Amino acid sequence: MRKALVVLSVVMFLVSLNFGATKITVWAMGEEAKSLDQLVKLFMEEYPEYEVDIQAIPWANAYDKILTGIAGRQVPDIAQMGTTWMSPFGSMGAFEDLAPYIERSEVVKPENFFKGALETGIVDGKQLGIPWYVDTRAMYYRTDLLAQVGYDHAPQNWDELYDAVKKLVENGSRYGITLYQPQDNYQVLLPFVWQNGGDILDSAGNVIVDQPEFVEAFGYYTRFFTEGLTPIAGGGNLFQDFASGDTPIFFSGPWMVSMIRAQIPQIAGNWDVALMPEKKSRTSFMGGSDLVIFRDSKNKEAAWKFIEFLSRPDIQVKWYQIVNALPSVPKAWEDPLLQSDPMIATFGEQLNDAKAPINIPEFQEISVSIDSRVQEAIYGRKTPEQAAKDLKKDIEKILK
Repeated sequence: MRKALVVLSVVMFLVSLNFGATKITVWAMGEEAKSLDQLVKLFMEEYPEYEVDIQAIPWANAYDKILTGIAGRQVPDIAQMGTTWMSPFGSMGAFEDLAPYIERSEVVKPENFFKGALETGIVDGKQLGIPWYVDTRAMYYRTDLLAQVGYDHAPQNWDELYDAVKKLVENGSRYGITLYQPQDNYQVLLPFVWQNGGDILDSAGNVIVDQPEFVEAFGYYTRFFTEGLTPIAGGGNLFQDFASGDTPIFFSGPWMVSMIRAQIPQIAGNWDVALMPEKKSRTSFMGGSDLVIFRDSKNKEAAWKFIEFLSRPDIQVKWYQIVNALPSVPKAWEDPLLQSDPMIATFGEQLNDAKAPINIPEFQEISVSIDSRVQEAIYGRKTPEQAAKDLKKDIEKILK
């Protein structure tokens, strides 16, 4: 009897250690890595046949770590992948083509995700990543100051935005809007280009930055700088400038909602969030992180099971509760938690019209050229037309 009890105790101990479970290794970064264990616990409770090992990697080291892992074929089963990293690594053939998994999945279906989010995982026509969480940009604006210049609503289109900004400056604001960011300024310019029906490349891969749609958007954006309506070097502290009324309008992501509420509570009730201004569309910038399975993974089916779990609407809502990461699944946005805050709900609406930059390995070089040509235009060294022509030459050279 005693021997039987000892054996039973050993068995129970091994079960408690998830003995014999299939191990899924995951590389994650930043706050996600610190908090993902909360979802892992739920997953392992629901699927005790799996064990998940989260390995935290600092964002600063992540790119080199992934590159070294691919070269040495020492990779995890799953990795969190910034959307701008999908193409550089995906074009190496390092990721599993997920199309066969999607075809037989009840959870991960194309129609279950925001279109722009799903497109971030497509490289060379293959679905290599599944959007885990997303972010986008919307318009932050001072309702009280806009009311003083005749606007009882956020500027709805390009004409209203320009008109409102001019009137805000005439009314005493130092600037009407802030549009510049020190790095990756292409993220501010490209939404205007997309709103006007332009892009960097057409469907055949031709460079089209010298076409009217791109040039008109570039000129519209540049005008705010050359007319002194926006700070040319980013201005001062964004929170202070928003609170003082120096810059009553800016574009940013959902993280700013809680930050403004915490850092400048004195303007509560005098600001709001709205969709991007419309030209031909209201398209905004799409970012976030995808989940990939490495081609060299030894546990691909198990890895896919975990990705399916993270893609469920209820788990996406849970993840939002934990780290405030916006769900990539529209169904999750129906949850009262996300609908109860109108400002956050606005971002959910904006995600229906959001887009990521072209997913090609050369985009990093292209983005540097865009930033360089933007600098020339906003400082008046070149006209938008000339800067766009030079940008076309830059990009064509990069793509040779």
